Amino acid sequence: MSSRPLLRPQVVLPLTLANTNLTSAVTNVNMISLVSYTVTWQNGVVGTVTVEGCNDHVDPVGVQDQQQATGSWVPVPLTAPVAPAGVADEALIALTLVPFCYVRLVFTDGSGGANVGKITATLAGKVA
Repeated sequence: MSSRPLLRPQVVLPLTLANTNLTSAVTNVNMISLVSYTVTWQNGVVGTVTVEGCNDHVDPVGVQDQQQATGSWVPVPLTAPVAPAGVADEALIALTLVPFCYVRLVFTDGSGGANVGKITATLAGKVA
């Protein structure tokens, strides 16, 4: 019996007030070809959600801020934009044949700091 690498569902952006720009935890996706984010937001959230990839991020050593911005983060083209517009909703972002080592999710606030809703994101992945 063989086993294949997988990423069990994990919260990478805890339920957070979306009145500022937010960056999720960085996830190492080496050996994982299919990655997906489930993003959920409440009423009042306005902005855009993007995914960034990186090959030169340096994982922190010991207990440190997991959202360190080391490395060259580049936006990943998405097939459809994810842009919360004030109404509660959710989106599934699928990345197939992921060629980079690390991913993270970025929420860019579009309300000028006036958002009253919260946003959260969960990541999972497996090998094709």
